[in-house]
Amino acid sequence: MQNDKYGGPQEVVFTAPPQQPGYQQPGYPQPGYPQPGYPQPGYPQQGYPAPNYGQPQMTPAHTYGGPPPPPPQPPRDPPTRVEAPREGCCSFNQKNKPQANAIGTAGLIFISGGMNIAWAIGFRGPIMYHTTKHNFIAWFIGAIIGAVITCGLTNKVPKKMVLQFSSVLVIIGGLVIACTHQNGSGTIAGCYLDGIANGLVFAPFMALAAEVSVAYKRGIYATSMEQLSFGVGILLQIVYTSSWSYNSYTQYNEFTAENMKGVLSTIYGFLALLLGTFMTIESPVLMLAKNDEAGAIDALRRLQKPTVLTDETYEQLAEHKRYLAENKSLTLGQSIGQAMPTFLRLAYLRALNAMSLSSFVIFTLALSIFLGHGLSNAQAWYIGFAFCRWLGTLFTSVFTDSLGRKKPTLVGLLVSACLAFAIGGKYGFYTYMSGVSILLLFFAFFAGVAFTPSSAYISEAYPLGVKQHFISLTFIVEMFVFLIIQVCDYNLSQGYNYFYIMGGMYVGGFILACVSFPETRLMTMRGAQEQFSRFLNTRF
Repeated sequence: MQNDKYGGPQEVVFTAPPQQPGYQQPGYPQPGYPQPGYPQPGYPQQGYPAPNYGQPQMTPAHTYGGPPPPPPQPPRDPPTRVEAPREGCCSFNQKNKPQANAIGTAGLIFISGGMNIAWAIGFRGPIMYHTTKHNFIAWFIGAIIGAVITCGLTNKVPKKMVLQFSSVLVIIGGLVIACTHQNGSGTIAGCYLDGIANGLVFAPFMALAAEVSVAYKRGIYATSMEQLSFGVGILLQIVYTSSWSYNSYTQYNEFTAENMKGVLSTIYGFLALLLGTFMTIESPVLMLAKNDEAGAIDALRRLQKPTVLTDETYEQLAEHKRYLAENKSLTLGQSIGQAMPTFLRLAYLRALNAMSLSSFVIFTLALSIFLGHGLSNAQAWYIGFAFCRWLGTLFTSVFTDSLGRKKPTLVGLLVSACLAFAIGGKYGFYTYMSGVSILLLFFAFFAGVAFTPSSAYISEAYPLGVKQHFISLTFIVEMFVFLIIQVCDYNLSQGYNYFYIMGGMYVGGFILACVSFPETRLMTMRGAQEQFSRFLNTRF
């Protein structure tokens, strides 16, 4: 055969030899022996993808012009606990600031309510008109009336309209008190209007606080809106009434500390009306319940900065859908049955809160200051009491989402119980109430620590179908305790009995919280509701 380099191509003809018995034809792979150029069984041929046995094969119709493959399905049991973001606190505070603004305007109404509570329990200037117990329980009656009314408005009237109407009531009530002089009837009317406004706003906005907040900010937003705002109002009322200069003779048209309360309430009502009109955002959960998914997405978008749709927006939407689906699966009877044990626990806790701010505590503080320090130092002690209560509330509110709800509640209840027993043991005219004043200041601080997390619990504990109704009932129980204590006469010579009873009730609250209250920090509303559905919750 010639070399191809030096000769032309030769025609080569191949003929197949006759097939011999027992031998395979050349050019075909023999069975059991892999041939070059053919893939071995079980091994992919080089340059070709491995076959995917047992799974559907992708064809050009699937990848070119055909429908895309379906997205991966979410897990059947999504987690009920979230991870806090790792960014700095300033970063996610700015990101979630619209959530605080959406509910923060209700806090202005609660500031006015806190001022009226402080006025009713004894922090007020000299009154030159005839008074009865009705003057000092009118605000609590109004708050109960407002809470009852708001039960009938549940999910029927937008929360923004409820806030606007309540703001107008606060403005009118404040103007009535600011413009009247030595008029008991005018004061009662103003207290009623302000109380109704607080009762109307309480349940809708406590529910809204949980529904617009992300899980890792729900605690601070709920506590700041309610407990911290009431605490600011109490502090403000005590500060300016204690610092007010009073004359031995008050003229009829003289501007008094009571008129000042009306002016401040008017300002807070006007600010609530103005800011609430532009900042309040309706609940995306209720929008989903009304099949308004586009509105829910838009609400979630406006509840964050920047106001753009992100993956987190759709994750929150999916979580709200799961929360709504779980609650829709409950009948009305099941919702009430699940909410009732939670109501008993939270109502008891809020009743203890009312006992810590009752007029009996204030009478004891005034008596201990008079006997142990003299009236000349009363101003500093009163302001110190209010500041300690507000400081305990502020401290717990800031750390509710990091320390949790259960631990501050337990610590506050246990220490407050010990202090209540100590105050009862030192109570006595013969000992000049030695040390009672300083014990009451510590008691105020730890009472603030104990009851501040209850705001977060109230906002997240009840099933959706009956949430606002049971929040209103919890608020009504607290107002009834205030009212009952206001109606009762305080026996100064046996005041220690009140502190012994309160100490024992605080011990009961500590045991109840230890075995029954769950830790809902960083939990979704589904998770919090599930935790409260169980009576035993011993985990921290």
